[in-house]
Amino acid sequence: MPITDTRPRAIIIGASFAGLKAALQLTDEYAVTVIDMNPWFEFLPNIHELISGIKTPDMLRFSNQAIVRRCGHQYLYDTVTEILPEKNRVRTRRGKELTYDFCIIAAGCAINTYGIPGADCYAMPFKQVSHCHAIGRHLNMLARNRKEFFINIAGGGLEGVEALGEILRRFRRHPGLRVRMIERQESLLYDSPADIQSVLKKHCRPYAVEFLTGESVKEVSADSVTLSSGDQLKSDATLWTAGIKPWPLLTASGLTETSDRWVPVNDCLQHTAYENVFAAGDAAELPQPLSKQAYHAIDMGERAGQNLIRKSTGQSLIPFTPAAKPMLVAFGDLDTFLIAGKIVVAGAVLGTLKEAVFQMVMTEFDQTDFWKRALHLSTRARISGIKIVWPFLWSPSAMLRLGKIRRLH
Repeated sequence: MPITDTRPRAIIIGASFAGLKAALQLTDEYAVTVIDMNPWFEFLPNIHELISGIKTPDMLRFSNQAIVRRCGHQYLYDTVTEILPEKNRVRTRRGKELTYDFCIIAAGCAINTYGIPGADCYAMPFKQVSHCHAIGRHLNMLARNRKEFFINIAGGGLEGVEALGEILRRFRRHPGLRVRMIERQESLLYDSPADIQSVLKKHCRPYAVEFLTGESVKEVSADSVTLSSGDQLKSDATLWTAGIKPWPLLTASGLTETSDRWVPVNDCLQHTAYENVFAAGDAAELPQPLSKQAYHAIDMGERAGQNLIRKSTGQSLIPFTPAAKPMLVAFGDLDTFLIAGKIVVAGAVLGTLKEAVFQMVMTEFDQTDFWKRALHLSTRARISGIKIVWPFLWSPSAMLRLGKIRRLH
């Protein structure tokens, strides 16, 4: 910023849901710099649909630079390598050193392979648009060129279940499809208040899908996965959906005590030791931990931006109260589960709710003028609608399944 610029300087580290939502709260009364190593804002809750081709990369992305600049802020395509909270500075990989009055850490999370040999080299990650797009292309190649192909999914949580659903949506009629899901807990979606696993297994009975629960991965190679039991599984594609961890930057900067800790914040998302540092999204660790869900990240980013303003103007901060929003888990075109507290309802038609959330949030982050936003919305809705609805129109049994909604226990 120019030396004569006397506005409060704010640095936002991370341009995903939380970081951009925080940036949208800050007006031109603040000199804001948003730093991220990814040029794209990506709608991560729907990246599993890249595997089946329901979504394309362009449908899930906006330019980070365009969004930030339309907010009147500065965007820096770079990686923060060090935060110096005692000096109110950050350093980047490209050698920049920036000073701030306030900092919001919305850096998200890193992939956790738990030190398993070969996982970093041979397993396919599942955290970005580029990751899932690459998985979709690889599976398409296997389906074209192999009579039989083996897919192993490491992790039976939300991402693993949604990945399996899209694999079945795209390839379940291929006679050579072989899928194994490996989960160290005794059931899939372990924290679910209902027995979703039984429903998933029922959907998978007609297909060559095997569930290995209470089992973990010991080693990954180019063509196999070795389990903790010693069994070796053939693998043409190993998908890694097993876990996340904090970025090492947090510990290296003294913001956390150990490498497995997220940024400790109070109820107002303010760092427990540095009053001018806030954290939001996956990077934040509240006194009462929250699940790493996109809707929490959006709400946290909004509150972090608001509290930054209040802090700079001498007002009292407002606690962040997590909204009791339901979670939607899609299983391809076979089923969708809506989890609201202790209640779980299921039905393929609920997939339209997940699509509606996608369209709504993408429109919110689309910072173009009204007519361009309307055009982008109509284009996304048309492409998604055709791909989602068309298969049901040609299958009477699928149409009957679409209309059924039931409560699970």
